[in-house]
Amino acid sequence: MCMKRFVYFTILMSIFLGVDVKGQQENFLGLCFGGAIPQGSFSDDDFTNKTNGYANTGFLFSFDAAWFPDEYLGVGATVTFASNNPDKTQYMSDFKNSIMDSISLNDPDMAELINESIVLDYGVWKYLNFFVGPNVTFPAGNFNFDLRLMGGVSFAWKPYQTIDINYPEEGSFSRKIEDKAVPALGYSVGGGIRYAFKSGYVLRFIAEYANCKPTFEYITKVSYNEEEESFDAETDEIQMPIKNIHLGIGIAYNFEL
Repeated sequence: MCMKRFVYFTILMSIFLGVDVKGQQENFLGLCFGGAIPQGSFSDDDFTNKTNGYANTGFLFSFDAAWFPDEYLGVGATVTFASNNPDKTQYMSDFKNSIMDSISLNDPDMAELINESIVLDYGVWKYLNFFVGPNVTFPAGNFNFDLRLMGGVSFAWKPYQTIDINYPEEGSFSRKIEDKAVPALGYSVGGGIRYAFKSGYVLRFIAEYANCKPTFEYITKVSYNEEEESFDAETDEIQMPIKNIHLGIGIAYNFEL
């Protein structure tokens, strides 16, 4: 809903302000910093749903460029890095509870013994986007109102998972899945506003929706094998929908080719 209102506002401003005035040079190079706000299941924290990411609002950095051979229509590119810290406390509590529930079903006595011996750790969500696509700009005096739809390759890192269990007599159990980069197709859609100063430098605001869906390996279950008197870790391949709203502010430079 907010994105629709932004698009309508952009079009109306271009109609009312763009009749008698022409914008600055539309081509630009720019940097932006801001926030990455997780959406949908990426931000949910239900451990029974394996596509829930427990993600909190994170950090965004982008390098953007656009070339406009036409006054309004052009092509752009972006390199965007974002990271989202998960709610580690909630995630590790839910994971520990699932381990305890699994062990309690087969060996309640063992569950009591190891309750304080389970040590978990969880990393950070990260992704790096390399996108290109069409850009539209509406010049109005010192302002440019930009819209763009871009797609390309995303490299995503899931949080590493570490499990250590020290249990009496039998020894210990340890398992870790590293945070390796996984490529996936992705896209972003949104817009921005540029205000150009006489020097050619520009104050820039962006608002975009970004999406990719990489497949990661997860530790989904830890259980105790009574016959072998050891722990077993089950893993699974899960597609994680990484969805973020990017909000940023930065600087750019308008130039002419």
